[in-house]
Amino acid sequence: MVWQRVCIIGVGLLGGSIGLALKRKRLAKQVVGVGRNIAKLETAIHRGAIDLATDDILVGAKDADLVIACTPVQSIVDSLCVAASVATSNAILTDVGSTKQSITRSALGRLSPKQFIGSHPIAGGHHSGVEHAVGTLIDGALVVITPSENTDPELVDRMSGFWESMGARICVLSPKDHDEALAVASHLPHMVASALATATPPEILQFVGKGWMDSTRIAASNSQLWRQILEENHVPALQAMKNFATICGSWVEALEKGDFDQIEQLLKAGKATREAVASRHSSG
Repeated sequence: MVWQRVCIIGVGLLGGSIGLALKRKRLAKQVVGVGRNIAKLETAIHRGAIDLATDDILVGAKDADLVIACTPVQSIVDSLCVAASVATSNAILTDVGSTKQSITRSALGRLSPKQFIGSHPIAGGHHSGVEHAVGTLIDGALVVITPSENTDPELVDRMSGFWESMGARICVLSPKDHDEALAVASHLPHMVASALATATPPEILQFVGKGWMDSTRIAASNSQLWRQILEENHVPALQAMKNFATICGSWVEALEKGDFDQIEQLLKAGKATREAVASRHSSG
């Protein structure tokens, strides 16, 4: 399907990458970018991520048949409500937020279940901004679609078709199941990376190598954005951190006892999990 007019609200790394993919795959006749910073929107036009730019959602979303909100999670529903007032009557309204329960609750009664459905492309990086966008970011990525109990089943199919046309793999989860899974798979690594970076004394930093840099890479992500994510998903994130603390406790106990057989088992367990995931990604 070729979309007549796609409106992307928030043309940063992910929004810009979606725009580039739409243009590269010729899936949209027109892509309009909405943002607060006109200079950055001009960069998006120059890079070919969007055709038109505006700082007004009412202008950008007018007559759009697909609207994708790529804003911080706490402003997604408000943005889509404005867009819905001027988009086509059968337009799909979606988002790319990292949490889903709070968005779904906020959308209830405000956005039509025949139009709104949540999406979460598990793709991105620690750099932000459209200057880092790439048109292949969605290729092979997993996109989690999160219908509510009221979502029109036809909308699930339409949303799945869109992301599949972008080269993504699809998984359908409830908002609750999504948030619990991502608390472990995404939010916990950010907390751990930040803690590891903080735990390294300044006088030791001259000795860090590639392993430390790899392990702390995502600690360089936008702290305000991640505050919002953890605020929206704090209960599952807390449980994930508690479970991680239990594993850390096993390490502490083994080191205190000098139980290096147990330490080897802990190392082997981590190695097996890492290699299984790496193998799946390389074959996919």
